[in-house]
Amino acid sequence: MTTTMMRLRQHLASPIYTSAIARIGNRAHHHRLPIAPPQKLRTSTATQNKLLLLLIVLLVCFLFFLIPTVLLPPARTMSSSSSSASDAAAASAPFEKPRAVVKKLLAESQPEGQGATVRRSIGRHELRNLDPFLMLDEFSVSKPAGFPDHPHRGFETVTYMLEVRPLYSSTLCLPAAFCPRELFAQMSASALLVGLQGAFTHQDFAGHKGTIRTGDVQWMTAGRGIVHSEMPAGDGVQKGLQLWINLSSKDKMIEPRYQELQSKDISRAEKDGVEVRIIAGEAFGVRSPVYTRTPTMYMDFTMPPGSELHQPVPEGWNAFVYIIDGEGVFGREKSAAVGAHHCLVLGPGDGLSVWNRSGAPLRFALVGGQPLGEPVVQHGPFVMNSRAEIQQAMEDYYYGKNGFERASQWTSSA
Repeated sequence: MTTTMMRLRQHLASPIYTSAIARIGNRAHHHRLPIAPPQKLRTSTATQNKLLLLLIVLLVCFLFFLIPTVLLPPARTMSSSSSSASDAAAASAPFEKPRAVVKKLLAESQPEGQGATVRRSIGRHELRNLDPFLMLDEFSVSKPAGFPDHPHRGFETVTYMLEVRPLYSSTLCLPAAFCPRELFAQMSASALLVGLQGAFTHQDFAGHKGTIRTGDVQWMTAGRGIVHSEMPAGDGVQKGLQLWINLSSKDKMIEPRYQELQSKDISRAEKDGVEVRIIAGEAFGVRSPVYTRTPTMYMDFTMPPGSELHQPVPEGWNAFVYIIDGEGVFGREKSAAVGAHHCLVLGPGDGLSVWNRSGAPLRFALVGGQPLGEPVVQHGPFVMNSRAEIQQAMEDYYYGKNGFERASQWTSSA
């Protein structure tokens, strides 16, 4: 401001301004001289000086307010741009710790069970397990193939028949009579079967029987022991997804139970064009009624072209994505797109971001669970915490005791 005042004084002291002021003074003197006495003239000159001083003060004030006014708009614009950039960054990365893809597996086809074909991702040697998840298979089954009478202990099986599309898959655990020894030794803890078309008929040695049709959910807690069968209920290829989820040591020997939901009872939500079926957990403020003993989230998302998704995932949980159809960008906006049949293991963080930049819908399952942090010993369809417990489970099954009392007298009608 000091510099401005000095420049102003220099301008006012210049010959141009001096002449102008002199002319103003001369005009005043010329007009007033004939009618004003000398005393009045001196007074008039003093008044002119005061007016000139007032003019200078007003000019200084004007400059004082003008300079900030001229300079501030760019500053405000810059602040606004910074704010907009910040908002855009927040929109593209709304999580403090976004989850990135740390492992990518293509589930490759292999023969499994009795005439079934599966695409296995979790449970193969590249990804033996992802606590609490122990196996993920995408399956294709046609009659007379299927999964005849077989036992479970120490985990849950969840069967979810999705609307529309080719299907997901599964390999259901089988007793040694139907499986190679290697498979029997790898079978594990909780089975989640997702059928994208067709239907499966389920029956067990406790008298429970029913057909799981498109859009229905069956969440079975095997606990201390179940023997059941799962067979295709219709003609053609039946497809689905099977995920095994472990139970904690305190829950492995509980009584078996079922949670069953028809398609109309499955929780659904939509936001910005993205649709989700909520099998377990919460998305878009909507929660599934399914109770999970091992805390689990399971979402089936469908994203239209050009859409994006930001889904929270509890910190400390292990999580993965399985792509059902289409292709998308997962985790980081600049990552390469990934297509169907890939299993993507997510790193630590508080949420997952997904972008669909393709011209077709993207459909994928997002699954997360709280790690149990316990020893895992598995042999076929038995999953326990020690070798001694596995040996006991095998004896109980073969000798029909401790939960398997009805095993030897029962055979499915499928």
